[in-house]
Amino acid sequence: MAVGGTVERGDLIAGRYRLEAEIGTGGTGGGWRATEQGSNVTVELRRAHLPQAASAERDRARERLHAEAGLASLLDHPNIAAVHGLVEHDGEPWLVTRYVAAPNLTELTAGPLPPHRAAGIGAQAAGALAFAHSPALRIVHRAVAPRTILVGGGDRVTLTGFGSGERAPADLQAYAAPEVANGLEPGPQADVFSLGAALYEAVEGRPPWGDGDPDQVRTAAKRGIVEPPRRAGALGPVLARMLESRPRERPTAAEAAQLLAEVARTSPADARGGGAGGRRWLWVAVAAVVVVVAAGLVVWPRLGPATVGASGPPPTLGDPATAEPCALLNPEPLERFGKTILETDGGGFERCDVYLESGPDRAVARLQLAPASEVPPEGVPEERDGLVIVRGAPVNGQCVRTLRLSDGNDVRITGQLLVGAAPDPCAVADVATDTALAVLVRGPVPRRSAPFDARSLAVVDACALLDPAAVAKVPGLETVSPDPGFAGWDCDWENVATGASIVIDYDRDEGLSPDAGNRMELAGRDAATRPDEDRAGCDVTILHRPYTEPGGKPRVELLLVKVDHPAPIPDPCAQAVAVAEVAVNRLPAAP
Repeated sequence: MAVGGTVERGDLIAGRYRLEAEIGTGGTGGGWRATEQGSNVTVELRRAHLPQAASAERDRARERLHAEAGLASLLDHPNIAAVHGLVEHDGEPWLVTRYVAAPNLTELTAGPLPPHRAAGIGAQAAGALAFAHSPALRIVHRAVAPRTILVGGGDRVTLTGFGSGERAPADLQAYAAPEVANGLEPGPQADVFSLGAALYEAVEGRPPWGDGDPDQVRTAAKRGIVEPPRRAGALGPVLARMLESRPRERPTAAEAAQLLAEVARTSPADARGGGAGGRRWLWVAVAAVVVVVAAGLVVWPRLGPATVGASGPPPTLGDPATAEPCALLNPEPLERFGKTILETDGGGFERCDVYLESGPDRAVARLQLAPASEVPPEGVPEERDGLVIVRGAPVNGQCVRTLRLSDGNDVRITGQLLVGAAPDPCAVADVATDTALAVLVRGPVPRRSAPFDARSLAVVDACALLDPAAVAKVPGLETVSPDPGFAGWDCDWENVATGASIVIDYDRDEGLSPDAGNRMELAGRDAATRPDEDRAGCDVTILHRPYTEPGGKPRVELLLVKVDHPAPIPDPCAQAVAVAEVAVNRLPAAP
């Protein structure tokens, strides 16, 4: 054993493991390949660095290490390096794991990976994280990075670094989620971000926060600004979701695994963005469109209508509360896809749907109005009739088209398959987009035929339903200001750094659906609660009032209150109900 606490090849650790060679994998420091004496089994050892000198902090860190190593030993998964436990040597704990003779993601190739290959590797790593994050285990990795992702023959992935009990070291800040960079404890969504960051580097050749001065990297991570990838092709939209600065907007590890697996199944040409299929997938930042980031959202600014030579005034929405969304969605052009059914009162007040039926196949064309900042579109922008249209790639049986208006509003049109394999959702979205565009270029959007009922949620400002004292019921939101949504019909209070948030939204349906959760009465109204274990939160749905839509169909208006916490609490729904009760007591009297 060398002096000063260092170790060398040949040293015997804990009287049991002979160090053979230093290796570069691991989450918290240099690892060693070692041989267990007697059994001759090859393992990996990593020293977990505790705070210097004897202290209560050092004791707590040691206890945390033992507890986490014990949990990590339960990780029996084909894509996770098995954790054997902790051993003590000269007062320092060493983590013992299965040794995997494979290069890490950084060492895999001399240059960027093809997107479909990176997606296949990422899908396996995400599946491993999903297993660790499961309700039965709830283990957070904390240090996902290219060096903890080992890739063997046939691109078989092994995720190492579990059980360290520590946050990622300074040299892994380039892959840290914004909330972690701002000093918060990493949760499962931080692991998803770090995996996205590792895949970003795999296809782009550099990590999302850069690889230069550590202070600049740390500042970029805290701000949460990611430059869109240029080589990611079909992988780009998935990376955009995984690299969201707001934890609750990221997919879970299980969802990320599914999205990545879908990209991995694309052909190499399509995944790179080559050929006709690839061009449909390509996520690009064209020269005329600059990507701006505000509050962690990627926003495509509108191109000035003067650039396309439009002769009339730029298309606008007018007063959001009185604009009629169904005036922009004409069922007749959609009849080529089957029988059309117009639904004026499905979902929020800013929405209109046309359902399509052809034999066993069912689809929907959906149009929604929204502020531009709330609908950051992914896709290829084009100019047409004084508007920018962003055409998104098909994902999970749906296609999105976004019309960017000059008054700060968007018209979002979605074609979505519901049952069967036809029609093409992108064709549905394109026909509906052409209809909306024709209305917009003719002049002001038509107004609603009648004002909203005085008892409707549509006349209630969602942000006014909670006062600061009610918002402060959720730790971390004590000083957060409300962020109003479209026409005042939704509002959110969010601490981007911690992930704590409250969201209030309005909905319309046929009643309280069975999946709304556990039924209850709240301030004299029918309600339901549904805990969200993945995001340490709870959804509360409250029936505000029944009414009859213009076509004679009975409907109800619903108040939705969603509360998310940065970490699990014993009863998240109790706190969500307390917040929701304040909102309910400020509603118009129920009929």
